[in-house]
Amino acid sequence: MDQDMEVWKQIFQELIQEVKPWHKWTLRVDKDLLPNSLKLGWSQYQQWGFARFQCSLCSRSWASAQVHILFHMHKTEGKPEGKVKMRIFAQRCRNCDQSPFEFPEFTKENISRILNNLVFRILKKCYRESFKSMEEIPVIKEITLEGPHDKNNCEACLQGYCAQGGLHEAMQSPVSLIPPAISSPALEIDIPMPSPIRSGTTMDAVKGNAGADKSKALPRPWCPGPTQNAILPTHWSPRANTHYGMERRAQVSTSSEVLYSHIPQNPSYRNLNACYCFLLLIIVVVIIVETIQWTST
Repeated sequence: MDQDMEVWKQIFQELIQEVKPWHKWTLRVDKDLLPNSLKLGWSQYQQWGFARFQCSLCSRSWASAQVHILFHMHKTEGKPEGKVKMRIFAQRCRNCDQSPFEFPEFTKENISRILNNLVFRILKKCYRESFKSMEEIPVIKEITLEGPHDKNNCEACLQGYCAQGGLHEAMQSPVSLIPPAISSPALEIDIPMPSPIRSGTTMDAVKGNAGADKSKALPRPWCPGPTQNAILPTHWSPRANTHYGMERRAQVSTSSEVLYSHIPQNPSYRNLNACYCFLLLIIVVVIIVETIQWTST
């Protein structure tokens, strides 16, 4: 877990430096972190993602799409610095008696996607930057999972934080934010362990190895300048070293403005409109001339 956390911290620093290069943010693990239990001035972000597990007793491996990742973030008032606390809820092997809770392993791609979503929330909640869309970049589900969630062996469920219940976001702040829409995660299944990655949750029949759709395009990196305005794609990501494609962009402002996409006008429409206006002008002139002649006679 310690080695995996170094990957999380490294990717987080790369992402936050791309959007706030002069600000200092830290990411650390807090195993006592609880959902919706926030200190004053702190904000929360939660996501459920796909990962793999391996039992340390029997070496059984399984995958889960209901791995609960919890973040609490706080920016120091008046200073260019902030901190993020993180907790990943564990799962245990259903086949072993008194099996310990195992921590999941995520692919580097999914770590990047989860942290992209986190940085987006930091910009919105801690810097009050206004964005039209809060859609999440979805994690990659490497296989199709079926069967009910094994709540008896899920740490989050045993503590009353089921992945399918409640809002996904909370914030101790007078500012009201709409939580992002997160689709219900797929369920779990036992699978062979591919090297070098492990992870997941429980019950379980596979309907074939439906691989994740990695052809889904995600945006290319975005870095704001010193101005207040920024350009963000619908699915935003500051990440530079993942294979993302460019999606459509929308104009974003820090004030509550109406956003719109720029659609170039067809030149033929402009010519047609000019003809209509010219014809209307001729008709008006003719009517005026006829009126003057009629009144003079």
